[in-house]
Amino acid sequence: MDHPAPAPARNALGEPGAIDRRDHRLRPLLIAAAAAHRDGQVRYLADGTAEVRHPGLPARGLGEVVRVPPARQYPLVAASFADLDKSLAQPPISPRLDDGRSLRERFDEERARYAHLQAEAAGRGAIEPDYGTYVLDHRAEELYLVAPEPWHRVGLVASNARLLADPAGALSWSAIRERLESAVVGFAGVSVGGNVLEGWLREARPRAVKIADPDWVELTNLNRGERMSLRHVAASRAAARRADGGRPARVPKAEYAAYEAQLVDPYLDAYVYAGGLTDDNLGTFLGGDGAGEPPIDILVEEMDHLELKVRAREAARERGVDVVMVSDFGHRVDLLWNHFREQPGSRLGIGGSDDDLRRAMARARSEGRPGFFAFVEALCGPDFASDTFAAFIAGEGDQPTRSMAQSGGTAMAAGAIGGKEVALRVLGHHRGEPSPRRVVYDLLGRRVLTDS
Repeated sequence: MDHPAPAPARNALGEPGAIDRRDHRLRPLLIAAAAAHRDGQVRYLADGTAEVRHPGLPARGLGEVVRVPPARQYPLVAASFADLDKSLAQPPISPRLDDGRSLRERFDEERARYAHLQAEAAGRGAIEPDYGTYVLDHRAEELYLVAPEPWHRVGLVASNARLLADPAGALSWSAIRERLESAVVGFAGVSVGGNVLEGWLREARPRAVKIADPDWVELTNLNRGERMSLRHVAASRAAARRADGGRPARVPKAEYAAYEAQLVDPYLDAYVYAGGLTDDNLGTFLGGDGAGEPPIDILVEEMDHLELKVRAREAARERGVDVVMVSDFGHRVDLLWNHFREQPGSRLGIGGSDDDLRRAMARARSEGRPGFFAFVEALCGPDFASDTFAAFIAGEGDQPTRSMAQSGGTAMAAGAIGGKEVALRVLGHHRGEPSPRRVVYDLLGRRVLTDS
């Protein structure tokens, strides 16, 4: 079920947008189990149906109460602890925490505490103990009960072990986790950008992320969009109709990306810009709102809007924010970095000066397809097109699409490469003058190329 977003307001800087961009309309609603039971926010009926009350429900057009039958209830805590028991290393090699105990020792104590609460709840006839967090997916009308944040998130990162480390290998597991969790990366454009988002989340599991895209999910996105499926192509029949001609409501890409990420980590704060970046909100996206919304550390720029691609880089350069763009050109993944943190005077594009890029942008406005590819050349370098992608640009052979040709496999590879690059850079890798601005992964030719 899809519902209208809350009415827009203004943030602490007076810019248009929601007061709290974390409260996007698809966000799963969280209730601490102890408070839910105490205050009657989650109450079980005789047949096992859960009645859920949450202050966010009326704003989403759901009334005061949602009733979830047992067939759509998923208690995850016991299963999560069984999985952690199997996965976590024993004390001799388990990471040491701030209090001197190992992660394994802390987990064993927590598991024993949960078992005690389970027994206590069973003794008084309660279905669930006062433990963990209820997660209501109001779109699907499903109810989850997940482990507390530290243990749910440990389960999402335990298998990464110490594969991610700082260049010197000096940081402890806890210090690495803190650096990755505290980094805020902004994603502008979530087609291929959504794949990079997925790669970053799988590597890092940060506490917060920013997501901006003005478009909605389309059928033709499903060949490359992470977690996109039939449930995203159109909103439900119960959703409000669009005002322009009565067409069915669509699912905004930014909200879809946040929603799917929060069904993996419901504790993730996703600041959603469902209308995309604009001149009005670009400053907030990069620098925060001076209140609760944080600034970003790295911008992943994957927008279709050419002027905004340039303005976002100019604004990031002014603030010393690194920018990365991962492009899927046929069978190639082109990784382009703007190292503005260390090189604040560096140019915006690969293929020429800033003036060259602006002239190419003006040409793209007036010349259509040829002008567009001239802009891509100025931004990405003159050799961005090769093999069958060059044939597509030239219009050779059958062309079933008039939009940009994109390979699903290349887009997936781009997401994995981009996510890994961002995580490594947060940990301090590939910094300084020797780091190239462009790395090309030629999947057809099975080779890697780099530029300075």
